[in-house]
Amino acid sequence: MVAARVTTIEATAGGGSRGGPSVRLGAGDSASGLACMLASLLKDNLRDFRSRSLVARFTRGDVVLLASDRDIAVTLSFRPGEILIGDGAVPGAPVLAGEWLDMAKLCSGQRSPIAAVTSGELRVTPGRGTLAAVGAGLALSVPKSFYEDDGETLIRRRRGVVVSLVLLAAVMLTAIIAWRGARRAP
Repeated sequence: MVAARVTTIEATAGGGSRGGPSVRLGAGDSASGLACMLASLLKDNLRDFRSRSLVARFTRGDVVLLASDRDIAVTLSFRPGEILIGDGAVPGAPVLAGEWLDMAKLCSGQRSPIAAVTSGELRVTPGRGTLAAVGAGLALSVPKSFYEDDGETLIRRRRGVVVSLVLLAAVMLTAIIAWRGARRAP
């Protein structure tokens, strides 16, 4: 499955050896569009989201993504220190299957694998190393908030954080006052 020429895409989160695994295209420049989209998404996710990088670092096994209406399959092979993306399907690996457009939404980060499975856009066929499918789903997912870049959302989010901090401080202050009052009581 691995061609003689391999294209490596650097994808380290936080830099250095603590970062995520490298992402490699097995077919190099002749990789399918689906494989290239997956490589780009994984590169961005591993760089931008530390939790995805951590999950990818510990995930092991193969996962097949299948655009069922076009019969295009790509296998993500999670290995120590790297994720190899190759065209074709590894027999016996878990499969995430859906139509090309749904797979494109997934591969571009516009749709979460978990949401796509829940809504029925993607079907999961278990296989050897089904936990690898879970790890791949998380590594491929992009939080909805990542696409919400309007100022209104940011203001709402900051306001929510401030309100939560004020409520936490009020609860802690009340607990301290009650505790001190209980200590002083005869």
